[in-house]
Amino acid sequence: MRKNIVWNTMGSIFYCACQWLITVIVVRVGTYQDAGYLSLAMSTSSSFSAISLFSMRSFQVSDVKREYSSDIYVGSRILTSFFAFFSCVFVSIWGNSFYQILCIMAFMLVRISEALVDVMHGIDQKYNHYDYIGKSYICRGIVTVVLFSVIQLLIKDVFIALLCVAIINLLIAFFYDWRKAYHLEHFIPVIRTRKLIELLIKCTPIMLFNFILSLETLLPKNILQQKYGVEALGIYSTIASPALVVQVFASVVFNPFLPAIAQIYVNKDFIKYRKIIHNIYLLLVVLGVGVTAIAMLLGKWGLKLLLGENILQYYELFMPIIWCTFLMAIIWIISAILTAMRKLKLLLAGIVGDFIICSFTMDYFIGQYGKNGVSFVQLFVFTIYIIYMVVVLEMVIRYQIRKEGKKTYV
Repeated sequence: MRKNIVWNTMGSIFYCACQWLITVIVVRVGTYQDAGYLSLAMSTSSSFSAISLFSMRSFQVSDVKREYSSDIYVGSRILTSFFAFFSCVFVSIWGNSFYQILCIMAFMLVRISEALVDVMHGIDQKYNHYDYIGKSYICRGIVTVVLFSVIQLLIKDVFIALLCVAIINLLIAFFYDWRKAYHLEHFIPVIRTRKLIELLIKCTPIMLFNFILSLETLLPKNILQQKYGVEALGIYSTIASPALVVQVFASVVFNPFLPAIAQIYVNKDFIKYRKIIHNIYLLLVVLGVGVTAIAMLLGKWGLKLLLGENILQYYELFMPIIWCTFLMAIIWIISAILTAMRKLKLLLAGIVGDFIICSFTMDYFIGQYGKNGVSFVQLFVFTIYIIYMVVVLEMVIRYQIRKEGKKTYV
């Protein structure tokens, strides 16, 4: 397990750091406007990445009963990836310039490669080959940074750089990740089958949950761009980029434990399950305190080192962004637990209500607090949703304990 955690954590963080690094590079060799183009492409494609992924990874790795075969999982991923790409292209036409649309399309291809790799990593994880996962992340991270940097230095064109990065990521997905997963389990992607439709229907609530959650991060940024321009969005996104490491770290460290936690729930050992969940709560609190302390101590020094002294004039954006990304990590972790418990409709119902609150408050927050308003509205709605998920989780576990107690008594 320690080896698995190391491969999964280090690989994921390395890849995330490399994606963050290109947001630093685009500022160093370009302008805040270029950073705005990159941020818009990343944010918009992220929303449709929820469709391509269909939020199936947690469902796949917690499928301890092997209800669906890898043929079905891979086939469904191919289908959802095609749908996500063309949906993203269609939606991006409204409200964006032609160049912005091209950047969004290019980064959406990167998201498609990530979606294909994700389902392969689900197979790797089932066979405890986290070394394949870690090496894939490291390889794609290095290639992404090197290729993006070289093209930006030579021609300073965000679209061309993103397109080249997308092509090389797709090639790695097919020639490394696909081959490694196929070596572990010979699968033939199946698209036209009733089981695939059944799987997609089961995962639709969690897909919609992640799509709506991504909108809670995208729409406030769009309002910021509309009110204050692409440069303001670029400044906010540049400050936000280092904080993503916090979010990824908190979620990927937890990921290897999910199948074991799901197995305990399936085995109906609910007392032990509740104890584990409470330990996770405690760990998240300790981690949150630690992240806050480190960010306060090293924040200014780190931003100056990475982004230059000029960025310090916007330092007031940093701590709210750190807290936002950490709350998002908590949402990922608790939602993965509820997904393993198959409480998908409850997840969806909560995020719909949360999104309605976000829709009615984001314009006020951004109008009142400017760039910091993006963080403040997210802090507000993320906190509400975390409280909701914890209440749901505790109620479900308590119900299961009482139910098993009655069976034992009878």
